[in-house]
Amino acid sequence: MNRRFLSGLMIAFLPVAMALIGAVMMQTRLETRLMKDAETRLHAELDSYAALYDQRRIIAVRQAMEFRATTGETGDTGALFMLLDRQGEVLAGNLDSWPNDLTRPAEGEAPVVMPLALEKDGQDMTHLVAAQPLRGGFAMLVGVGLAPLNDTMAAFRRIVLGFAALMAAAGLLVAWAMSYRAERQMLALNRALDDIGRTRGLEQRLAGQEGEGRGEFATLRAHINAMLDRIAHLFAAHGRLGDTVAHEMRTPLARIQSQLEKLDIDAAARAGLDDEIRATIRLFDSLLSIAAMDAEAGSSAGLDPLDLSAVCEGIVNLYQPVAEEEDRHLEAAILPDAMILGDGQLLAQMVSNLVENGIKYTRPGDMVRVSLSDAGDQVVLRVSDTGPGVEGDVGETLLRPFARGAGTEAKPGHGLGLSLVRAIALRHGAVLRLPETGVGFAVEITFRRYAP
Repeated sequence: MNRRFLSGLMIAFLPVAMALIGAVMMQTRLETRLMKDAETRLHAELDSYAALYDQRRIIAVRQAMEFRATTGETGDTGALFMLLDRQGEVLAGNLDSWPNDLTRPAEGEAPVVMPLALEKDGQDMTHLVAAQPLRGGFAMLVGVGLAPLNDTMAAFRRIVLGFAALMAAAGLLVAWAMSYRAERQMLALNRALDDIGRTRGLEQRLAGQEGEGRGEFATLRAHINAMLDRIAHLFAAHGRLGDTVAHEMRTPLARIQSQLEKLDIDAAARAGLDDEIRATIRLFDSLLSIAAMDAEAGSSAGLDPLDLSAVCEGIVNLYQPVAEEEDRHLEAAILPDAMILGDGQLLAQMVSNLVENGIKYTRPGDMVRVSLSDAGDQVVLRVSDTGPGVEGDVGETLLRPFARGAGTEAKPGHGLGLSLVRAIALRHGAVLRLPETGVGFAVEITFRRYAP
């Protein structure tokens, strides 16, 4: 993600975060101030009754409380007041009994101040109460309601919570927008790379997007384009080298072949030399074909829908007489209508190489089997035999050019058959593997099924 975009986002959210912190601090200060106001009112009530008691004794306090209880003049503070005699009987007030959670102070003790939840007029209300002893064994309770404080704080908390919810929603929206933007850029990048790899070739480059700027994706795009430039240059150099070698080798070989015709040697020797020269030319042609298909590996350019079943059946029918002549059993189990994207000539060359290898490296009486089976959205081509197999744990090394299994050195060839099969499979985006078999040797190639 673009660092400047993130920095701008942080700068934009910083005032909002500071405002939220300020609101929380303001809530704390407001709550403290309102509680102090309640304490001030409480002490004012307490002092007024204490002063009345000092001036006119208990009868005046009782009359004042009875007057307030009768007239209901408690104001907006939800005031509480109660006067007890020496035996704890209620002399006056707007409470029926002394609260259970409040300890009645003894004479000479300091007043007890505490918040208390009481039921009054059928409602649970919170009050700040003070219990004070009076001389002569009397006790007095005074309280102020905290409903205004609680209502104010509840409203303030709702505002703060709403503000926090708005911030969270804005943060989620911004995070979604950032992830959506990054996902779009990544999808566009992947589509472009897939397009380059499958259809357009290495001459194409990734184009920048509008408004992309000079962020991380632009840097990544530049690195990928530089890498594509390097790969294209290497492939071009490789192709030029191959063409040059093939041309330069064909020319002297053709001259040698024309000079041999002038030599006075017997026909058999000349035929042998001609075969060697033609084999050498075929070797160069195979190497060039492998290099060309490696360069186009996975690209769908030049591939058309075709029936792989028909290709396999044609090769089996073509090699059936050869297998019978070599005393081999060639069998087939081919799924009909296996449509893939492919090059018919290359696929026929691939299947024929596998069948020819099966016939070449097995013993009289052995079986070579060609099967084409369904695997959901894929089709699997398998060519196996019951021959002696390959000695040792050679694994994927058999797929390298000029690689040959132990015991096959005496057979004709240069070890390019499986390498060419691998190149053709890669050209078609197929997956080739050499499965383990109890007897003989097998090659499996998995193709994507063609879906119009």
